[in-house]
Amino acid sequence: MTQLKIPKGEIGQIRLFAVNRPIDELARDLRNDSKEALIADLLGRPMPEGAAELFPVSDLTGVGLASYLGDGYAVPREQISRDRARLDALDGYVLLLFSSAFDGQEATLDLGPELTMIGTYGEAQPDMSVTPLEAESAQPYTGAADMTPKSPPKGGAGGMILLLAVIVLIGLILWWLL
Repeated sequence: MTQLKIPKGEIGQIRLFAVNRPIDELARDLRNDSKEALIADLLGRPMPEGAAELFPVSDLTGVGLASYLGDGYAVPREQISRDRARLDALDGYVLLLFSSAFDGQEATLDLGPELTMIGTYGEAQPDMSVTPLEAESAQPYTGAADMTPKSPPKGGAGGMILLLAVIVLIGLILWWLL
């Protein structure tokens, strides 16, 4: 049994496994059981919905697994090129396991002989670099501090109630007179 450690805080990683079961046996298992149950059986633990994909490579005829990873999951071509021969040689079923399955938590998977790790691929991440702000006003503590809080308006509330009472009283008198 092989142990696979998933580090804490991992995001954007896709692990690709070859499934070492005969195609017809796996197809039969899929007819009798759900994909989620079969994925849980292969990985030894249940996975959240959408956190893993199980499919036959033959479903990608005309596209190929390498293109599926590159175009479908934005895996950079450099990562795919190092394993292209292995990806092109795969047949049968494959399992894609996404790091979202672990919700950023550290985990250890005990993989049995039914799964062979092919590779781990990172999804392309957007450039998050920021140009530093150089203006003097962007520097910390450059604004003038206003230390005196504004005082709340005085009065007003009592006068408004008195005015409302007078208006209601006048309205009642007029109503009574008419």
